[in-house]
Amino acid sequence: MSFVYFEVPPPTALAPFVECLWGVRGSAHYHVESVLPNGAVELMVNFGPRQMVVGYGDRAADDTFDRAWLAGIQDQRLVHASPAGADHMSARFRPGGAHAFFGLPMDEVTNRVVALDDLIGASATADLRDRLGAVDDDAARCRLLGQWLLDRRSAVHPWWATVRRAADLLRGHARGVGVGEVCERLGLSHRYLIQQFRSTVGLAPKTFGRVQRFQGVIDDCRGTGAVSWSRLAVRHGYADQSHLIREFRRFAAVTPTQFLARRTPDESHVVVE
Repeated sequence: MSFVYFEVPPPTALAPFVECLWGVRGSAHYHVESVLPNGAVELMVNFGPRQMVVGYGDRAADDTFDRAWLAGIQDQRLVHASPAGADHMSARFRPGGAHAFFGLPMDEVTNRVVALDDLIGASATADLRDRLGAVDDDAARCRLLGQWLLDRRSAVHPWWATVRRAADLLRGHARGVGVGEVCERLGLSHRYLIQQFRSTVGLAPKTFGRVQRFQGVIDDCRGTGAVSWSRLAVRHGYADQSHLIREFRRFAAVTPTQFLARRTPDESHVVVE
């Protein structure tokens, strides 16, 4: 079976909250992958075989998900298994964007995958999945999921605009921006920024900034088989190449060279088996 990936932008009204709508169908040449931290929360709706999480960081797990789930923001790898293939679609939220749709502090799902039944109820989950499953056109499914999110959107967190600005500062510079500088630019104390960032985004701002810098390195590796790690370390503000290697071990459990050799076809994750 071939492997199909599709991705579309969200409706304009969702764009401040949702980065994209995407999906996959089919079987890849691997069955287990390490999903690397990307600074996002993902809503997943499944139409195919059960999907499994077999590890959260270094902690082994045996969690099975059937219909739909929410994958919280991660600051560690999530080891995902799909031995029978995949057929699911997702909404990938911008930093803090998921808060407007699920009405809970987002740090409650950090480094977790939670069945959607437990967040919105079994009947609402079944209704969403049935509505999406009734059509087999990817574009139509994306429109339906976008409308479902628009219907669910509640009042945004009072700190939404401030946290979004802070997240943009933390992720918008290749060399990274320190939390102190963010607080100075926005006129906030460290304590308030940390509290509100954890509640709306799911991570402390310093950790979020580290994840974004790590993802910047991953992005710079796309489409190339030869990388100067020392140059990338300098470009992204790491103290030296050893610092960059430690961050790879922290977030991906592999060295940078191992990442290049074992990355998935989308060049974002690591093949386990």
